[in-house]
Amino acid sequence: MSLTLWDHPDSSNALKVRFLLAELGLDYERRTVPMTRPRPDEYLAVNPLSGIPTLDDGDLRVSESHAILRYLATREGRDDLYPSDARERAKVDEWLERFNTRLRTPFFRVEMVALGWSLAAGFEPDKGDLEKAKEVVPQIAADVQLLDDLSGADFAVLGRFTIADCALAPILHRTTLTGHDLSAYPNLLALRASILARPAWAAAEPAL
Repeated sequence: MSLTLWDHPDSSNALKVRFLLAELGLDYERRTVPMTRPRPDEYLAVNPLSGIPTLDDGDLRVSESHAILRYLATREGRDDLYPSDARERAKVDEWLERFNTRLRTPFFRVEMVALGWSLAAGFEPDKGDLEKAKEVVPQIAADVQLLDDLSGADFAVLGRFTIADCALAPILHRTTLTGHDLSAYPNLLALRASILARPAWAAAEPAL
């Protein structure tokens, strides 16, 4: 069955899925969805919640980036990326949920200022303000420290590369664009160097 990813180059959620697709060596078709809102009726028919991305695998349609990561790793039998062992899987799931519900948003507060984000237009980096974004960084320091404490130095969890690293990669990449200094966070700094050096990361075509 052929895979189709409803995607946008600027979407960090789409990027984490492209990263995993590259790690898995899977071919797929990309269909670009505008970042502007409201989203086109064509896409609302695909995903009524309008979030990006959505994955089509034959007659199966999956949305929500972490659900897609779990599905693809399981589809390919990659127990190393998303374990079948209940205890190991629980640790990956725990990390993903903590990241999704609490620790992703603080980084976005910096990104939206530095990279000129608005709900109507998405990212417009030429309208961003890197200096103003620096004022936000101290406000989120406690959350960044928490993520650093919860993550390993080489990999996010389990001491090996998993879908948790795919989920984390886009925000670590964006710190290089926003000027968000991670020097006080040794685990995140090491993770950034390790994860972004993987060949699959470049193959995922990171933009923002």
